[in-house]
Amino acid sequence: MVKITKVEMIEWFKSAPEGSRHERMLWAARKIAHLTGVTEGGVYQVLLGVLIEAERLPRGSIPGFSMTADE
Repeated sequence: MVKITKVEMIEWFKSAPEGSRHERMLWAARKIAHLTGVTEGGVYQVLLGVLIEAERLPRGSIPGFSMTADE
C-alpha cells in the first residue's frame, strides 16, 4: 500500500479535469484509491477533510489552491 500526503491529495484534486467540485473530488478519489489500495469512499472522506482544512489555512499557504466558487 502506498501512502500519500495531504499536499499530494490536493495536487490530484487540482489536476482533475474541469467540472464541479464534487466531480473533481470523485475523479481524484478514484485515482488516489487506485494508487493506495484504499476504497474510493474512504479516500473521498479523507480528501474532503483535507480540502476543508486547506480552505481554513491563510491564503497562499498552498500555492495554486483555492476553494472558491467551484473552481
